[in-house]
Amino acid sequence: MARPRKEQELDIAGRAIDETIRLLAKHGDLDVPLTAVATAVGCTAPALYGHFRSKSALLRAVREEGFDRLYKEKLALFEKMRGDPFGYLRDGSYAYVRFAVDNPTLYRLMLTPPPKLEVSGDPWASEAGSKILNLLLACLRSSQEEGYLPGIDLTRYSFMYASAVHGALSFILQNREMNEPARWDATREAIDTLMDVIAATRSVERASS
Repeated sequence: MARPRKEQELDIAGRAIDETIRLLAKHGDLDVPLTAVATAVGCTAPALYGHFRSKSALLRAVREEGFDRLYKEKLALFEKMRGDPFGYLRDGSYAYVRFAVDNPTLYRLMLTPPPKLEVSGDPWASEAGSKILNLLLACLRSSQEEGYLPGIDLTRYSFMYASAVHGALSFILQNREMNEPARWDATREAIDTLMDVIAATRSVERASS
């Protein structure tokens, strides 16, 4: 039996996604040629085209991977802090911000993809995206059971909360004069302000029980 060629031994699709994420961070924009990805993977361009027929197809897969990585990170934290929903709401939001600040180009691809990708305009419509939002909703429900946000429609509030954090991030990431520590500090302050507002809603009766 003939020995498999090197390309046949590679996980071309998986490595292409990983290398594209690395190249997005390196270049700071989405203008990463498929030939550069193939070179980074260690395969030929035709082999890469066999998995991704276009750059848009590759970027769609990268976008889904971004949501999946963020979900897994937040899920691990959620499981660790299951008994402290208010603390998870804070620390989970910090983790979300850290992911965006560490991966600004990937984050922009996830939340504001270019029209040519032809993906849903709702960034939370993907399977992984909806699971991230559901983690937030579960945390808010547990927090409400502890007296926070009494009487609030949490389905609507969870979307508002996520939108507020994303909005703060978008403004900060667009400010090219801010370095990474400054971006982190500014967005963390925005989250702390949201948490102060939520903390102020806690009913005295539930807090003392």
